[in-house]
Amino acid sequence: MTRADILAHEAASHVRVSPEIERAVVRYEICMARFAELTMKDRLTAAEYDALADAQGELTRLHELLERAGQLHLVVSR
Repeated sequence: MTRADILAHEAASHVRVSPEIERAVVRYEICMARFAELTMKDRLTAAEYDALADAQGELTRLHELLERAGQLHLVVSR
């Protein structure tokens, strides 16, 4: 199982939500992990800098999606 599969399974085991919300929660967790990984580095390559910006953008988009759906508590409380 991939990390995304495991996270999806864990999320689905606790709270029943739509597949779109489930994917958003898993994607949020993956982006947050990548964001944390990159922000811990002393120096970033150009590709890593782009990846950091992409992760920030995706986190913002997913935050807004989950907020609109009334499901923000699935990621904020963790």
